[in-house]
Amino acid sequence: KIADERIIDFDLLDRGLKKVLLKKGNKKKSVENYFDKVLKSLKSREADDYSAEPESDDYSFEPQEPSIVPKKVYRKELFGLQVELLKLQEWLNKNNKTVIIVFEGRDSAGKGSTIKKFIENMNPRGYKVIAMGVPTPEERKNWWQRYESQIEKGKINLFDRSWYNRGLVEPVMGYGSDQEYQEFMDGVEDFENSLVKDGDFLFKLWFSIDKETQAKRFDMRQKSLLKYWKYSPNDSRMQDLWDRFTEFKEKLFDKTSTVNHPWIILDAMDKKISGLNAIRYILQNIPYEGKNENLLNKEYPEALTVLKPEN
Repeated sequence: KIADERIIDFDLLDRGLKKVLLKKGNKKKSVENYFDKVLKSLKSREADDYSAEPESDDYSFEPQEPSIVPKKVYRKELFGLQVELLKLQEWLNKNNKTVIIVFEGRDSAGKGSTIKKFIENMNPRGYKVIAMGVPTPEERKNWWQRYESQIEKGKINLFDRSWYNRGLVEPVMGYGSDQEYQEFMDGVEDFENSLVKDGDFLFKLWFSIDKETQAKRFDMRQKSLLKYWKYSPNDSRMQDLWDRFTEFKEKLFDKTSTVNHPWIILDAMDKKISGLNAIRYILQNIPYEGKNENLLNKEYPEALTVLKPEN
């Protein structure tokens, strides 16, 4: 007996496999690597208290979505990862290195809640959350500068949506021209390489959900006394434009998931898992000092796909 539904979500396993098959290159090798990582991760889950009954709070501000991760395990893992983020901040400051993290995905996929998990206990002097509004006419003409000017050296820069608006939201919603879109697609790789020319770090995270989950979360937003403001008329349009969004998303992945800067697809149907995976992936891929390797080796590989060709 390898696992049961208490430690693995088989629908998630299936979705993860489909994302792995999006990779360019050797499909057989990609699938073998995927299942090898999943089997290894299940052993660590069996060692933790995943068999515990779900916990409940005496009260809660918001409805809680289901997760295969028990609250006790989740809190323990998140605490450890946030300690590692503080080590990372100190290393960045000491070495004058910069981290840039792009958070992209459909509305309600969990970008904002994941950013909160990143910054909850970080030193506020060592990070910057960047959530930009509607661009001015001048900013539209200087697209790359609009975003590069926001990046602060020596900090963790977290983009809640990014320059990829021009490659996705704008063409889907009809906000930009065909010429602007093509110039973006032709220039984005050079732009991203220029951001890390001094040895800095760039990560592109994509939070993935299905249409039904998005609709449920939109409904929860509208009914929430604390999050109703997040819902806008554009949200309902995104349900209507789901297939068009998918079309441009797939073009984006094909063109902009490069060897140096691949897209990291995080299955965000389970927000606890996607949040832990996002933080852990960043920490795994920066050589800061004093890493807790045991903590960073724990993962949920069926919920994370690095869209990078397999040789």
